[in-house]
Amino acid sequence: MLLMAAAIAIAMKIVGVLLITSLLIIPAAAARRFALSPAHMLGIAALIGVMATVVGLFASLTLDSPSGPSIVVAALGMFLLSLTPLATWLKLRQHTRS
Repeated sequence: MLLMAAAIAIAMKIVGVLLITSLLIIPAAAARRFALSPAHMLGIAALIGVMATVVGLFASLTLDSPSGPSIVVAALGMFLLSLTPLATWLKLRQHTRS
């Protein structure tokens, strides 16, 4: 717990409060729609966070926009995609397989 608090404090100084808050909350909220267990949700949230960072940095480079807000917008887009009926269908499909 102390290590996590230290990592968040250091990261806030480097990239800012908005980015850290959004990368803690948005991927977890998006992953909740797909996960069957908390451990599964952790892996999916990490993957969504990495994808949002890559997509946001690429958008920042191509659109010449600030990187922090671009990453947040990419994460928001992934969250909105998780609200589609396709996400519910994928979760039901996973649940019937296991």
